[in-house]
Amino acid sequence: MKGSIRTLTVACGLAALAVATQAQSFEGTIEFTKTTGPVVTNYKYYVKGDHVRIEELSARGNVQGIMLVDNRDRTVTALSPDRKLFMDVPNMRLPKDFKAEVKKTAEMKDIAGYKCEKWTVKSPSEDRLLTYWVAQDAFDFFIPMLETLNRKDEQALFFLKIDGAKGVFPMLGVEQKADGSEVSRLEVTKVGRGAQKPELFQVPAGFTKFERN
Repeated sequence: MKGSIRTLTVACGLAALAVATQAQSFEGTIEFTKTTGPVVTNYKYYVKGDHVRIEELSARGNVQGIMLVDNRDRTVTALSPDRKLFMDVPNMRLPKDFKAEVKKTAEMKDIAGYKCEKWTVKSPSEDRLLTYWVAQDAFDFFIPMLETLNRKDEQALFFLKIDGAKGVFPMLGVEQKADGSEVSRLEVTKVGRGAQKPELFQVPAGFTKFERN
């Protein structure tokens, strides 16, 4: 009897650990490219809790610009590695309101090691169709990051129209006009889970604050 209770206790403990591990918010890195016409830009996200570091990389992999996003305080700080400057980025843009039709399909495909489901967001008034292939891995940072950045590009605006998107991340996002012509494409090339150093999300020592006149 005692042996059975011990076995049951161990099994329950392992099950609870598995659930806790699965539910743990994503911490790690995400590498992706953004293509707009002939221009291809490389980016890398570093994610830890409420903090996201966004690096814009050159074709050779050199860091050209950095943004530190704090999803809890809703602040964005831009860093210039070359000039050793940092600047607070104001968030004064009014949200854009438009009607959109959202469809979550059962169509699936593998991207960057994830099983992804096809979601579409269509707005005739905006002359846009956005197709997202989303993966679920407790990517809890993503929607708060989009809200904090408050970007005006359609890839972000249309994703925020989707209800029930907590924890997902678009491994591929394609923006098209109504005639089918492609406007932009965001495509993840690599995802890595792992602990990130806290100093990645802080303004480095020796950086000077840039003050606007």
